[in-house]
Amino acid sequence: MPERLKTTRPVREVRTIQDVEAIEALPYDEVVPARALYDLLRATAECVGDQKAITVLRSEDPEDVGISLSHRELLNEVTRAANMFRKLGLAPDTGPAAFLAPTLPELPALLLGAQVAGVASAINYLLTSEAIVDLLNAEGARILIIPAKSKDEMCWTKADGIFDRVPSLRHVLVMGEVGNLDPATGFTKLEEALAGIEGETLSFDLIADRDTVCAMFHTGGTTGRPKLVQLTHGNQIHAAFGFAQVYGYNETDVVINGFPFFHVGGTMTVGLSVIAAGGHIVIPSPYALRPPAVIANYWKIVDHFRATVISGVPTSIGSMVHSFDEKYDISRVRMAATGGAVLPAAVGARFTETTGIRLFETYGMTESAAAIAFNPGFGEPVAGSVGFRAPYSETRIVAITDDEIRLCPPGESGLVQAKGLQVFPGYLDPAHNKGTLEKDGWLTTGDVGYLTEDERLVLTGREKDLIVRSGHNIDPAAIENVANRFQNVEISAAVGMPDQYAGEVPALFVVPKAGASLDMEALEHWLETELHEAPARPRIIEMIDALPTTAVGKIFKPTLRDLAIEKKVALEVAAACGPVAEAQTEIMRDAKGNILVTVRVVGAEAEGLETLRSALKPLPQTYMVEVGEG
Repeated sequence: MPERLKTTRPVREVRTIQDVEAIEALPYDEVVPARALYDLLRATAECVGDQKAITVLRSEDPEDVGISLSHRELLNEVTRAANMFRKLGLAPDTGPAAFLAPTLPELPALLLGAQVAGVASAINYLLTSEAIVDLLNAEGARILIIPAKSKDEMCWTKADGIFDRVPSLRHVLVMGEVGNLDPATGFTKLEEALAGIEGETLSFDLIADRDTVCAMFHTGGTTGRPKLVQLTHGNQIHAAFGFAQVYGYNETDVVINGFPFFHVGGTMTVGLSVIAAGGHIVIPSPYALRPPAVIANYWKIVDHFRATVISGVPTSIGSMVHSFDEKYDISRVRMAATGGAVLPAAVGARFTETTGIRLFETYGMTESAAAIAFNPGFGEPVAGSVGFRAPYSETRIVAITDDEIRLCPPGESGLVQAKGLQVFPGYLDPAHNKGTLEKDGWLTTGDVGYLTEDERLVLTGREKDLIVRSGHNIDPAAIENVANRFQNVEISAAVGMPDQYAGEVPALFVVPKAGASLDMEALEHWLETELHEAPARPRIIEMIDALPTTAVGKIFKPTLRDLAIEKKVALEVAAACGPVAEAQTEIMRDAKGNILVTVRVVGAEAEGLETLRSALKPLPQTYMVEVGEG
């Protein structure tokens, strides 16, 4: 009997949860015959081989194409890369091939090839050198792939002396022009490593199966005990299948992939999920949407490639509004996908009102290969909801008290848990599984939300983002949604500010629209009027130029929490030491994550300093007050 090859194009159009259930009524192996990632690539090469699979731009100019491959050519390049990596000793039971690079033209095929041969690890190149070394040692990296200095000086510099710092490392491959490399250094030109390697067939037996780990992604802390998520072939196959079914990806789609490839948004949500369905992904720059020039030119890129799907985290979606120009043809765009954080209602409404494009929220995490819930591409997106669960998976809402789990009925908020073939087998260090991955396969996401009667998931925030004021749980999103509706507010973020009596109180940081002025007194009155829950009203409101974000554009609230601590200190210094006193605040964390705050005060009397120490002592953090130099 001939081997069956299938792309992941939709089995049926998904509009409701009943459509998801109809897919689940079919035998899984019948609709998803792939056992390894390589099977997905073979299927698209056979079924839509001459159609485009991937295009990588070298800059924001859509004419500046670094590489453009058909599905058949992509399979050839992945096969060639896999054969090279196996020749260099990479296998499923060795340390991984680690990638420390932006999305250069060569990178996507190399990343897939490493997963075919063994395990690939995608590292955030924006991390410090120390954090990168910690990750490489934690995973026992065997091969490191970096860009030439001319391509990315930062990454090149971070790899300096790497063999001395990572004993497991055997090879460093360099993408791009580097001149002559001394073999004694262990650095090898990629083109030399690929010389003589053929891409027609694999040179080794492919024994990987759905349960074989093939990828690792970093999440969580960056020092001490790095948190590394392991993903299997089956995790990624199922995630790709889920996205294709609910979003409706097929061979007619052209998707702008605005995420970095060290993030599952780039490799899965608008990456493998599109390719496996026979579609075409376009990488708008090596640095995704981070360069302002890419956002400025975004709609030109959409027009040039006749994109059908665009994507970005909520902060990127907000930025796209400012560069929108009606002179570009976006008539083929059927949806905009967003995720990675809760989409502020005002940001979503502004985007759709300006562009006419409907926004479809999705929800996932690294531990689920990005796939937990999706708004159906053929259905109607519901504002505020991230949609239905992935086919052949489960989502539930629970309340956990005293080690007991209670299932929440529709409409009641609680912790979101997910289970299915996309859920990872565990962290590289099993100690990290506690509290996240249960023995029965349930993944505790750390997010708070509820299910509607028709089984749509609505997220309200992160469990750790909840502001707990005198035992009262306050959802930051409730504050942010009100603030974002105020005139000239571009975006906002609420966090907890330490308080002697309530434990913490809300602090709100707002960013004004470009070129607009913000009436802070009127904003305060608006919040008092519109926030009907008195404890949710912010104690302080601060205007800032921009919200801090992660490498992929998510709002980074730890920085705002630190800023809230600084604001609290400033208030207490003024109250205890008088308006003339000035303070410098240094915030650190010990090995256990406890917050240590050093306050150096200038222009204060001894009595004032003692009053300040007494005022700060009841706060949840540890404070040390010193006399500063002035």
